[in-house]
Amino acid sequence: MSNIRTFSDARLPTDNEVRARRNLLVQFWRFAVLNTKMIVMVTRGHH
Repeated sequence: MSNIRTFSDARLPTDNEVRARRNLLVQFWRFAVLNTKMIVMVTRGHH
């Protein structure tokens, strides 16, 4: 039995997606947005 799985049907990222994933400014922006959403969620949960 083999534990190796292939994902031949998986969609490959486009050139724009790869460029965005490598761009540090885009990564920082997504990080900031995610953290802001988490902060809002936590503050609303504590009454």
